[in-house]
Amino acid sequence: MCKQPMSDHETVVKRYYEELFNEGVLDVAEEILTDDVQYHGPRSVTPGTLESPSQVKAFVKRYHGAFPDIDYHVESVFRSGDQVAVRWTSEGTHTEDLFGIEGQGEEFTGTGLNVFEFEDGKIAEVWSYWDTLGMVRELGLVAPMGLASKK
Repeated sequence: MCKQPMSDHETVVKRYYEELFNEGVLDVAEEILTDDVQYHGPRSVTPGTLESPSQVKAFVKRYHGAFPDIDYHVESVFRSGDQVAVRWTSEGTHTEDLFGIEGQGEEFTGTGLNVFEFEDGKIAEVWSYWDTLGMVRELGLVAPMGLASKK
């Protein structure tokens, strides 16, 4: 079976995960994000909405401080026009404080979905949805709830 070549949008998304998030190369933000990029993340473990490459860079830097070995894996990519959806997994070790959650050296794996909107070849908007409850459970911050017993 012949694989289709990656589109320009998919190449930018690959740089978003590999260079910006996995490697922590912050300067790549100006190359792949619009000046008025909008990042919408879950408010439970992110600051919520970010509105510039510098805010995204600060968020990535903070995440790298808390999870220095963070590693994202792109599992699936779907494209429709100027939108790209990515299903991903991640893994890392929580070593430092993150939004009030103290690092204890716990490892975690996570799953999520990001939807990217593009303008002029750059990421203009990101909607990030991921299993934040699963993450805090793995980090030992929330106990799993048992199933209610039948009576």
